[in-house]
Amino acid sequence: MDKDPTEILDIKSFSKKKTYSAEEKQLIMDRLNEERLIHQRAEEELKGQKRSFTEEEKKKILAKINEKRLSTQKREEIKKKRLHNKKRYKIGNKEFYKFRNMEREYYIEVADCDKITTRPSIVTLYYKSISEFEIKKKDVLIKTEIYSDKFFISYEIHRVYFKGYALEDEK
Repeated sequence: MDKDPTEILDIKSFSKKKTYSAEEKQLIMDRLNEERLIHQRAEEELKGQKRSFTEEEKKKILAKINEKRLSTQKREEIKKKRLHNKKRYKIGNKEFYKFRNMEREYYIEVADCDKITTRPSIVTLYYKSISEFEIKKKDVLIKTEIYSDKFFISYEIHRVYFKGYALEDEK
C-alpha cells in the first residue's frame, strides 16, 4: 500500500473541506479501515497473550474451585441421602414415598421429589380417607434445605410455617 506524497498532501487538505468527492471519500474510508485493522490486530495480540499468575493467585483460584466442587458434592450427597433407600408405595398406577411422623399418612409422588428445590413451591400430597379406598389430596408448601436431608413442609399456603419431615426408610 505505497502512497505517493501527493496523496498525503491531499489527505491533509481533506480536513479543511466540508464536502468530499467520491474518490476522496473512498481514500478516507481506506485510511480509516487501515487504522482500524492495525488497532484490531494489536488488541488481538494483547488478548492472546497468556497471563502468568503468581503462586498465591494460583492457590486462591484453586481454593475457590475446590470450594465450589465440595459444595456441589455436598448438595448431591444430601439429595441422594434424602431419597436413597426409601420405601416406595404403589397406589393405582403411580409410585409414592410416605412421610414419617406427620399428622396423617401423607404420600408424595416420586416424580415430584426431583422437582423440589430450596425455593418453596406448592406440591400435592396424598392421603387415605377413613374408608381406605378413597385417596384425597392436600396442597402444601414444600422446600428443601442444603444442610438437611428432610423436606420442609408448611400445611398452610397462606400462613407459612415450615417443619421438617423425612421419608419412610426401607426396612
